[in-house]
Amino acid sequence: MWEVEFFQHPGGRCPAHQFLSTLNEKTDMPYIERIFSLAEQYGQRLPRPHSAPLREKIFELRVKTRNGQFRFLYFFDHKKIIITHGFKKKTEKVPNSEIEKAIKYREMYFESGKS
Repeated sequence: MWEVEFFQHPGGRCPAHQFLSTLNEKTDMPYIERIFSLAEQYGQRLPRPHSAPLREKIFELRVKTRNGQFRFLYFFDHKKIIITHGFKKKTEKVPNSEIEKAIKYREMYFESGKS
């Protein structure tokens, strides 16, 4: 079994929690909780359309709700799935700026010695 955790900045700010707090509890959260549960169950074996590799060891969790499509970027640390942040998808491809942000958060995570 895998464990989903959220990346936290050294100062305590958590980008994933900040994004989740902007979403609708009734129309968005059940879908998001389901995809997090699937991630915990399947880990690296979670297939498309739920998950897909991006680049530099960054992956995306794909969630579709009545309010749109959301993406949560993440990476692996042993048996942990570290969610870096989330965003509402507005374009065909995941914006490069979002991938770069996840890469930066991944580097910060491992530099802090959390693994």
